[in-house]
Amino acid sequence: MKNIFVVTGGPGFGKTELIDELRRSGYLCSEEFARELIEHQQKIGGDMLPWKNPKLFQEEILRLRKYFYDSVPDKTTAFADRGIPDQLAFARHKGFGIPEILKQSTEQYRYAPQVFVTPPWREIFVNDSIRSESYDEAIRIHQSILETYSTLNYQIIELPLIPVTERVTFMLKTIKNLSYHEH
Repeated sequence: MKNIFVVTGGPGFGKTELIDELRRSGYLCSEEFARELIEHQQKIGGDMLPWKNPKLFQEEILRLRKYFYDSVPDKTTAFADRGIPDQLAFARHKGFGIPEILKQSTEQYRYAPQVFVTPPWREIFVNDSIRSESYDEAIRIHQSILETYSTLNYQIIELPLIPVTERVTFMLKTIKNLSYHEH
């Protein structure tokens, strides 16, 4: 297990903005791999897209997530914009069942036991050419994500609906308190 804290939640609830702020604060953070891959594939006319070739898309995202996980030095606090369990949640949500490789990967790659979740927040929700989900669908995906992480014995910490800099402060304080209690 590494000290990588996953930031997750339904699409459009403020995750990436939060990760960007953590990165600006000097923390090691993963990219939003799925979004970047979709943008790149659309630009080059590729078909490694979730709606064209879901299996290939999922394998590539998994490879990128594992690579990030492996690249984080031990004892370094880092943040992941979604984690491998998110892929399980999306597969379940889309009705793909649970690919064995994902199941094994969620057991093999354990993140920090606490997962930070951006709850549904209608005021900041927007969709675009890549995030095509409606607000209601985003909430259903959100539920699927929460269930998946809970089933995998992660502790869900829901973030308050406050400005991004205050959210970062809340997260860092929470992590500090966790490490204080563990010693």
